Amino acid sequence: MIEYTPPVRQLILLLLLASPASARRTSVTPEMDKLLLEGLDAVYRMDFDAADAAAAKALALDPSYPHPYLGQATIDLVRFSYGTEQSDASLIKSFDAKVARTIEVSEAWLKAHPGDPDGLFVLGAAHGSAGRMAIVRRQWLSAFRHGRAAMKSVRASLKADPELYDAYLGLGMFDYSVDTIPKFAGWLAKIMLGGDRVRGLQEIKIAAEKGRYAKTTAKLILVEIFTEDLFGASNPPEALRLMREIFAQYPDSAMLHSALVVALYEDGKMEEALKEAKEYQDRVEAGRYLPLNKAKCHALMGTILWASGDRMRALEEFRAGAEVRAALKDRWAIWSRARAGQVLDALGRRAEAVEAYRAVYAEPDHWDFRALIKPCLRNPCVGEMYPGHFSPY
Repeated sequence: MIEYTPPVRQLILLLLLASPASARRTSVTPEMDKLLLEGLDAVYRMDFDAADAAAAKALALDPSYPHPYLGQATIDLVRFSYGTEQSDASLIKSFDAKVARTIEVSEAWLKAHPGDPDGLFVLGAAHGSAGRMAIVRRQWLSAFRHGRAAMKSVRASLKADPELYDAYLGLGMFDYSVDTIPKFAGWLAKIMLGGDRVRGLQEIKIAAEKGRYAKTTAKLILVEIFTEDLFGASNPPEALRLMREIFAQYPDSAMLHSALVVALYEDGKMEEALKEAKEYQDRVEAGRYLPLNKAKCHALMGTILWASGDRMRALEEFRAGAEVRAALKDRWAIWSRARAGQVLDALGRRAEAVEAYRAVYAEPDHWDFRALIKPCLRNPCVGEMYPGHFSPY
């Protein structure tokens, strides 16, 4: 069965973890620094073969140094999330193994180089990524154990080098994310991890402003916070400004292109969002983006049309998306069927809506959709909260 994956900001966080800490005094050699940056840049471009090659070359330079190992784990996770749209579970197993190896190598490095800030940072990053995966799998004790280890190492890295500004991103993500843990576990998380949402946001901003290698990563995380935060930090115009800036750097990246469309949608720029979604679809049809993005195109366009008041065209898009199938079931195809049900509810076509919901409920629950559509089976999913955010997560 396919494992669950973290929300976007948890995945994007890992992009940072594959990169060297900064241009300050560092244990990363210039040659390795160059390869690690090449790999990070390739991940943003979704050129995973180039990213693999860069990580392998970095590893060959010094097999005892931990950064390249975490880079390899990062590539697996982003490839799984965006290169396969969460359909190849073997990549999650590979990620788990590589994170475990990163922790092992990091601990060995720190025994040989006590107090090295970069080694401490990588160790904290590895525990942090393992902890985030444990959270989405609802493995709370494992999450707490990795979370405490992560915070201990990241804080030690900043104590050893206060100018390691990129480390503030990992620190900020943990501080900010504690409030996303369910209530029964959140109280324990507060005690064990000591998180604070407001402080976390400020720490992420430090990484976005002062970090060298973390700038883009931190900005992407801010984009999601500014579009989805429910505690007073929502700022869609700023999210869109940041997203335009990021996409201009990587204009051929499918994952960043879709993020731009979502930012336009969240800021209420429906006409431009629809135009950009059509461009995204054209690139899929032309082979510039992978075919597996086809259902996502329909989900994007359907959501925008629905928010624009054109429910019939939105229903057509969601139904078209629901018909998309790859070698494995496409999560956006399944979610499009659920969205079609919600539009049918809005149109007062309850019997057809229930049929759509039941079809989704009958699917293997690889992406935890059943919990989202179960209320729709009991009562019509209608009201001001729809269509809501593009992503179901």
